[in-house]
Amino acid sequence: MARTTTITNEQILTAAREVFLEQGVGATAMDVASRAGISSGSIFKRYPTKEALFFAAMSESPKPIWNAELEAAIGHGDPRADLLLIAQRIVAFTGEVLPRLVLVLSMKQTQELPIPPRIENDFLALVAYLGREMALGRMARGDPTIPAFTLLHTCTGFTMSLGGKSPTGLFNANTFLEDFIAVFWRGLDPRTKSTKTEV
Repeated sequence: MARTTTITNEQILTAAREVFLEQGVGATAMDVASRAGISSGSIFKRYPTKEALFFAAMSESPKPIWNAELEAAIGHGDPRADLLLIAQRIVAFTGEVLPRLVLVLSMKQTQELPIPPRIENDFLALVAYLGREMALGRMARGDPTIPAFTLLHTCTGFTMSLGGKSPTGLFNANTFLEDFIAVFWRGLDPRTKSTKTEV
């Protein structure tokens, strides 16, 4: 007799996210079961309806990842390269979150919608990183909130402009981000003389 495959809820939800993002809300529990390698009955033992499965899969938001190494980067390495890495991570994060959010919003609200991930702490970590690099003279001094907003909103806006599609064929994401950081860095480069006039 064949041994029953043990599968975790996380494995089921991962399969469900993949299927719903590929096929939309019309995907079936059978599609999810096939992806997960289990029977649809195994899914319904844990999630009583397809809608419950959908919301469980979509409510698990990824954690923001762009501030993972900010603390360690302060005072070390190349700050411009660090900014490029942060920009790439913001684009990767928003590229994962936005399609989920759009798909969830397309559903009729029969239950409370999942809350999008909150990024206030990650934004504050970015502000702190920029402020400390400015204090060390590795970036031009100023209000670190302004470049933090600029970086976050440009990268998020870039992801939104793709409409959830892969950048292939429309833009090369890495080229866009490298060019953006080159321009962005001009305002933060500590070697650039200030154009402000003293009053």
